[in-house]
Amino acid sequence: MRNDISFLDSLKSVKNLICKIILLLFILGSCKSIETKIKPDLLPYMLKPVALLPTKAPKNLESVWPNLMYNFEKDLSKMASLGKIKSIKEFNKKLSSNRKLRSAYKTYIDTLTLTGISDKEIALRLLDEFKSPHFLFLDFKSFPCTKECPSDEQWVIRLKLIEVKTGEIIYRARLSHQLDEDEKKLESYQNLAENMISDIIEEFQEGFIIPWHRWRFEHMKKVSEINLRSEMGI
Repeated sequence: MRNDISFLDSLKSVKNLICKIILLLFILGSCKSIETKIKPDLLPYMLKPVALLPTKAPKNLESVWPNLMYNFEKDLSKMASLGKIKSIKEFNKKLSSNRKLRSAYKTYIDTLTLTGISDKEIALRLLDEFKSPHFLFLDFKSFPCTKECPSDEQWVIRLKLIEVKTGEIIYRARLSHQLDEDEKKLESYQNLAENMISDIIEEFQEGFIIPWHRWRFEHMKKVSEINLRSEMGI
């Protein structure tokens, strides 16, 4: 009888421990969340040139931002599904040599950041300059946090792949993180920013692919109409 009671007590303790662990994981996980939205058929957008849109460095990340963007660009260049990457360096070079283009670009980025809408008139002008049908935009912002946050600050990173001519969003990911007070030290800031950008790139790499059923549909076509696997980014 005693053994049975002891066993039940032990089982109850284990259940309580598991519940506490699950609750802790939920609390920790709630500080960081990612959302994605992808067009159902990505085939028309595979292996097309992509221009990276440079953005202003977030506060307290000015010194490491160029390196973060360099690593971001390097990781993107490894994606089999993307075409040639027109680098931020190449983009900035053109902007620096053309004052009117630079002014138009600033207006474009401000509009895109504030409204989420691609200004078609400016976008088409940028298309003429950079010869890229797609723009990839990484927006990194800091916002005041709600009362439920562990501190008074949260970060939001948005990654958007935009079809220039139509302004349509091909792929969109949004990653948010509520900062702890311990994370607000400069070194922690930099490490956290690097990890968050890596997380959103990983999400992009996993999501920007041809689904298996789309590839199967390709095989049902006439031989002359089939898209080669290498031309589909898979």
